Amino acid sequence: MNIQTFIFNWRNQYEHTIKKIEQLKLINKKPIIINSDDEHREADWYNIGEESYFTAQMLKAIELFDGDVLFHIQADASFDNWQPIYESAEKHFKKYKWGIYAPNVDFTWYVSERTDLDMFNIAQKNLKMVANTDCTCWMIHKDIINEAIDRKIDFSPYKMGWSFDIIYTALSYMKKRPVLRDYDYTIQHPQGTNYNKGTAEAEMHTFYQSLPEEIQKPFEMIKGDRNQLAEYYKK
Repeated sequence: MNIQTFIFNWRNQYEHTIKKIEQLKLINKKPIIINSDDEHREADWYNIGEESYFTAQMLKAIELFDGDVLFHIQADASFDNWQPIYESAEKHFKKYKWGIYAPNVDFTWYVSERTDLDMFNIAQKNLKMVANTDCTCWMIHKDIINEAIDRKIDFSPYKMGWSFDIIYTALSYMKKRPVLRDYDYTIQHPQGTNYNKGTAEAEMHTFYQSLPEEIQKPFEMIKGDRNQLAEYYKK
């Protein structure tokens, strides 16, 4: 499986990005850096400018992506041993054919109590089907990315990008492809943001209204009564 790794860098995250590059180099992984920090521009990075927020970064990653799985890591996400995450992703794909796979994250709105779907009984106790993994550190299979492209879902007007994880998760459930969180691994992620949450939420609401009803339905479940997502496995 070709897991293609992307790190999104922005201002004040340069040292964190460099550390991850060095960590991944030790396990023969060369990440692609999508950079929005004009103070630190490396020749082999994709330097897209400081006005480029999450949406522009993700769309650039999708443009460059030509593997089986897109592994996106935010610059401020930290972990000490990346190799087992790659290995577990591949192992669990062979068994479950997941659409989205992610380690746990220590600071996220989608904590276990808000996202785990306990009605899905998975033999491995460390794995949970979830309503959303969060988009701090996650893997998306090409089938889900291509589904969004084929449906001509246009993320570009929504700068902050809050809806990528929700829409990819919705599409994954619609295709009956598991959305898995692996609690064997917990990524460290600091609290707080450097953008306006109110703006991001307003964009998300506008984006939701623009979506076809068949995607709005799982979108609502992810944000509301997540247990209804089990309906997609009854059809």
